[in-house]
Amino acid sequence: MKHRAAMDSHHEQQQPPSPQRLKIYVKMTKTFTLNVDCTDTVSQIKSKLSAIEGIDESKQEMFFDGMHMKNEDTLADYNIMTNSSVDLYVTDGIQISVKIPSVGKTIKLNVRKLSAVADVKAEIEQKEGILINEQILMYAGRQLEDNHILSQCDLRNGQSFHVLVCPSDNLRVFINVGGDKTLSLETKCWYTVADVKLMIENLEGLPTCSQILSRVQSGVRIVLDDSEMLQDQHVKNNDTLSLEYSIHFFVKTWEGKTLTMIRHMSDTGKEIMDTLKGKIRIKESLVYLSHMGRILSPGDTLQKHQVKNNSTIYIRYRNSGMFQDETKGKK
Repeated sequence: MKHRAAMDSHHEQQQPPSPQRLKIYVKMTKTFTLNVDCTDTVSQIKSKLSAIEGIDESKQEMFFDGMHMKNEDTLADYNIMTNSSVDLYVTDGIQISVKIPSVGKTIKLNVRKLSAVADVKAEIEQKEGILINEQILMYAGRQLEDNHILSQCDLRNGQSFHVLVCPSDNLRVFINVGGDKTLSLETKCWYTVADVKLMIENLEGLPTCSQILSRVQSGVRIVLDDSEMLQDQHVKNNDTLSLEYSIHFFVKTWEGKTLTMIRHMSDTGKEIMDTLKGKIRIKESLVYLSHMGRILSPGDTLQKHQVKNNSTIYIRYRNSGMFQDETKGKK
């Protein structure tokens, strides 16, 4: 008898403990109760729902406390206790219509009920180029927040959304300064080009009257008008504008005569020499330009030689000893 009792006791020890029984609530468009075991997998829960509600398991997506539940995981893996609530979303796709009165269009989108409103906005941006942060999505007379899930809106095939386009007046533009560096400016779409130039003057010390701002459209350079607003010049968020600016400098001849010039920093030595030939008698083959002891070659720009306001450029004879010294200095 003692031997048998010992065997029975050993058998009882080998048996796995009974799983804890739980009662959980599954929320869809309605809430219903399931009696399950904590060791049940998400796949088994879906199977029970399929038997009760007739919803295909492949179209069920479950979430608990914001976490997407995987089929192979158990309820215990998510620390689900009795009386917990699990969210169920049915992921069958639907087609919706999106009306955009501001552009006079209605577009069709194929979406999933599990998609967020932000996903719909991203589709609209891709198709119509309307930035996400400029869209207000309306449905059934109310505004939808970006984190809303479409299934929460009780959507059906053919339902219509309404998009209000509300452009943000904040505008970030990048200014490429002579190909040398780039400035980042926080502006408003209603700023004029003159306002932007004043911002550049405050940052870089370049007088507004010396600045030329332009943008490239379809490979064509378009100079921006000072009196026009950025939005009227079709400048968009994160666009890059090119800045050219002019400087005032002096040119001193071998005779001691001084000429005054105003040129863009992108102008080359050749362009300056061509202008000089129209002002004084000069034979280009016999002379060269020099700035700060360095030869300003025909292809060199004022920007490359860092010519500043009120600088002096000299005209030198090529057969002078100074030319030889400067050439050696350059090397």
